[in-house]
Amino acid sequence: MARAFVTGATGFVGSAVVRCLLRRGIAVRALLRPGSDCRNLAGLDVEPAYLDLLDEPGLVRGLAGCDTLYHVAAHYSTNEADSQTMYAVNVKGTRTILSAALRAGVQRVVHTSTIGTVGQPSDHSLATEETPYNLWNTASHYAKSKYLAEVAALAMCARGLAVVVVNPCAPVGKCDIKPSSTGQRILDYLQGKVPSFVPGGINFVAVDDVAEGEVLAAERGRLGERYILGSREGNLLLPDFLALMERVSGVPRALPRGGPLLSRLRRWRRHDKGFRPQALTCDPSKSITELGMPQTPLAAAFAEAVAWFRENGYSGGG
Repeated sequence: MARAFVTGATGFVGSAVVRCLLRRGIAVRALLRPGSDCRNLAGLDVEPAYLDLLDEPGLVRGLAGCDTLYHVAAHYSTNEADSQTMYAVNVKGTRTILSAALRAGVQRVVHTSTIGTVGQPSDHSLATEETPYNLWNTASHYAKSKYLAEVAALAMCARGLAVVVVNPCAPVGKCDIKPSSTGQRILDYLQGKVPSFVPGGINFVAVDDVAEGEVLAAERGRLGERYILGSREGNLLLPDFLALMERVSGVPRALPRGGPLLSRLRRWRRHDKGFRPQALTCDPSKSITELGMPQTPLAAAFAEAVAWFRENGYSGGG
């Protein structure tokens, strides 16, 4: 039986990858830490491997007998004080586990990066996998650490490790226990708060589609290539997000319809063509065409997320 090793398996995207693998009949060994919140793995037939992401000898033993590594784990924080931890886990941890995968004879690695490591075109077109990274001076430490991790992962191809990189956009769906930044936007809306939002827009995508894309990248992805895991209909500005949330949640939009953020968007659209707001929008065609990544309707993904948050007591007055 094929066996996959998954890091970050207890998280939002990682647990979706685990469920996708199990549906395919692939055995899963999951890297866990003592004290991990394993609610997302409850009832799933997963073999635990209690290991440290920086312990290469232990990882070599843990990876033994695994055909594929899905490296989904990462440390995310917006706190400046956590920056060194992010570089240690995201960059050094990636180097360590990929080196262990090479030593263990793993046949294929899917490294999970982020849409935040894809650059922004100067001509206002949608970003693709070919857009050079040009955000070093403005990016967060998380994005910088993920960019360096992605570079390290791709460099392993030269050492003989079969690596494919995926760049997920903003995932939406069930089992967002932390919640993710995307889930927090949904909760903010349900609770009548103004959600944080990237001025230039965000590409949202069903989390189960991201998981399918990861597994398809292992099966069909070209070595040394990057694949944006997003939705063709997923590029939303804040007004689009608010309208979609109103439609799927049944909660009337009670948020400001104007204000500085929307004023900046209008200025960018109509007047100042030199103004380029930060954006996480993109063209995911490569993953759809080459991998066959599914495209769940965005409304269905948002409705699933809203229902899950409500059923699990997250949404307060929503």
